[in-house]
Amino acid sequence: MRNILVLQKHSPFNQANGREALDMLLALAAVEHNVSVLFYADAVYQLLETKAHADFPLKAYPKSFKLFDLYDIENVYVCEQSLKERAIDISAIFINVTLLNAQDIKSLLNNQDEVITS
Repeated sequence: MRNILVLQKHSPFNQANGREALDMLLALAAVEHNVSVLFYADAVYQLLETKAHADFPLKAYPKSFKLFDLYDIENVYVCEQSLKERAIDISAIFINVTLLNAQDIKSLLNNQDEVITS
């Protein structure tokens, strides 16, 4: 079993990167890889509760993050510095995550067989 980390860097407000990364995570986990995900930079916005707005149609794909348990994706991380830079409190995140500092992230990256940046 390979250790694969998906490093999410994109905001949910532009492009489809976040949704595509979610699909990839679920597919990798379905074929029994040891999959982890790290939300970094603007990707931390994906971890906030979204609401439907008539003038800004944003698909609420982050609600699918609750499927992580079903797919045995237990290692869900968020960059502490990214949260601080965006003034986001950990209590605002709607799923269970592990907060990582720069040294923790370096260690996490070093323990992977593969890192996929999305």
